[in-house]
Amino acid sequence: MKHRNRIIAVALFVAVSAVAFLALQRKPETATPVRASQPSATTAIAVSVEPAAVASVRDSLSLVALVEAWRDVDLHAETSGIVRSVSSEVGQKMAAGQPLFKVDDEVAASALRKARVNRELARRDFERYSSLLKEGAVAASSAEAMRLKLEDAEADLVSARRRVEDTAIKAPFAGVVTSRLVEVGDLVQPGMKVANMVDLSKLKIVSSLPEKQVSLIAEGMPVQVTTDVWPGKEFLAKVLSVSAKSSRDHTYRVESVMENPKETPFRAGMFARSAFVGGSSREALLIPRRALTGSIAAPEVFVVSGGRARLKKIVAGGEYGTRVEVLQGLAAGDRVVVSGQSDLDDGSPVTVSQGEAGR
Repeated sequence: MKHRNRIIAVALFVAVSAVAFLALQRKPETATPVRASQPSATTAIAVSVEPAAVASVRDSLSLVALVEAWRDVDLHAETSGIVRSVSSEVGQKMAAGQPLFKVDDEVAASALRKARVNRELARRDFERYSSLLKEGAVAASSAEAMRLKLEDAEADLVSARRRVEDTAIKAPFAGVVTSRLVEVGDLVQPGMKVANMVDLSKLKIVSSLPEKQVSLIAEGMPVQVTTDVWPGKEFLAKVLSVSAKSSRDHTYRVESVMENPKETPFRAGMFARSAFVGGSSREALLIPRRALTGSIAAPEVFVVSGGRARLKKIVAGGEYGTRVEVLQGLAAGDRVVVSGQSDLDDGSPVTVSQGEAGR
């Protein structure tokens, strides 16, 4: 019985092996899978286009600005001594020449009196020697010595008078005291800072201009100034100067000047926004901003020609609302792709949307 079962198992193994051998000998049929989701290489891509058009524009530029005082001056002591009186407070308006501090002038006043006496004595000696010279009683050299002595005494008098004047620290212009650093009884030395004053009768509106746009700004150009402190109001300024040298971040300092309005006064240190508007309009080639595929620094656009999209590099200028000026790379009438460009390659076949093409 066992021998019979072994014969059956061997027969089955041989049969299975024969079937497998015959299956391997058959040549398999090659089938090409069909990807219904992918279009063929000749499938056109639907896009929307708009023509590059020449339009009249007026150059304008809006920048964040900082308000500065027309004059901002630190006041320093010009003599040494004890402060005897203070006649200014922070925030107080001072007239030009009005004293802010008074330093002890006892020594300076004494030196002034002595200089006046010496000058008077020298004057009398000179007049006496001049009379004797006319009579021939003295030599000309003696009279000349008296004249030089008089001039020396007059110079000493001027110096002594100036030292007395320096004991009074006065406002150099009409303005507002923003800081006071000494009190009565303090000792001051020449060159020591004692106060700060600003002149807010006029204002400087200071902006930092990128080097790419520095050629758009010129002295005398009108500037529209706005600030969040006075919302809804516009103020007129004028470009005073454009720096001839850039800062480390390659921007140029632009200073504009405006009168400080009395009803809506500005203060130094406020933030504002300055809008520079060109005086005359010019013609420019414009395309929609959304047509750009690269960055604004290295822009590219797709142009439809002969049923295909061609990638072109352009040189972009300023932005005017939703449009960008094209300086190089396109001509008026070129149809640029404004939607669907994400699916395009250079040379891709396209179909133009009728609604956009006729726009």
